[in-house]
Amino acid sequence: MISKVLAFDIWADYGYFRRGYTTTSTISYPFPSRTTVAGLISAILGLPRDSYYDIFDEENSKIGVNILNPIKKVHFNLNYINTKEGFFLHDIRGPGKRSQVEAEFLKNPKYRIYVGLENQELMGKLYDLLWNHKSIYTPYLGISECIANFSMVGDDFIELKQVNSDNVCVDSVIPKEGHNLVIESDRKYGLIKTPCFMDSNRVVTSFKEFYFEENTKSIQLESADYYKIGGDNVILF
Repeated sequence: MISKVLAFDIWADYGYFRRGYTTTSTISYPFPSRTTVAGLISAILGLPRDSYYDIFDEENSKIGVNILNPIKKVHFNLNYINTKEGFFLHDIRGPGKRSQVEAEFLKNPKYRIYVGLENQELMGKLYDLLWNHKSIYTPYLGISECIANFSMVGDDFIELKQVNSDNVCVDSVIPKEGHNLVIESDRKYGLIKTPCFMDSNRVVTSFKEFYFEENTKSIQLESADYYKIGGDNVILF
């Protein structure tokens, strides 16, 4: 049973969480999906590629994401290899080696990540790394060009305290299933479906829809089971 979590903030100049179903003009998720967060934490821990899916499955982990900076989007052209002519630059003769694709990036993204793992050895290692501002592999927000900085929130593990309440304001992104919003006129709401779990073949096995607020304001729910984590009301999933 997971009874405590670690929280850390992570930010970068730009982020790019590409939605896998987009091609010609790629767009980004507004926040990292659960699968992306698992990869990010695994990079900090130095876990080998494709070795960590069981560690972050639904039974062995809890994750929460809080959007700390308003969602702002910019567009850049990315240069890709023109694979119609060849898969390596040295195979392509003459002009037309590259193909430009317009991509949507997030500007100045910042998030608070909450993580709890059944594996206490890894939780201890993660604490040591976050506390000392170290990582085994370089963390980034989506792609390696978006190198990120991070900072541990607080100075210790945070004990989980689950609360059930009516008309509660939640700070994190919220799974749609089982939750009804109380609409407020000064909020800018979003709803998006993201991948949550993957198997050892890197095949997504589960998607979830999430409510979020683009300007970092809390979202009021008719009722919810949530966790008090420091001063934040968080739904873990």
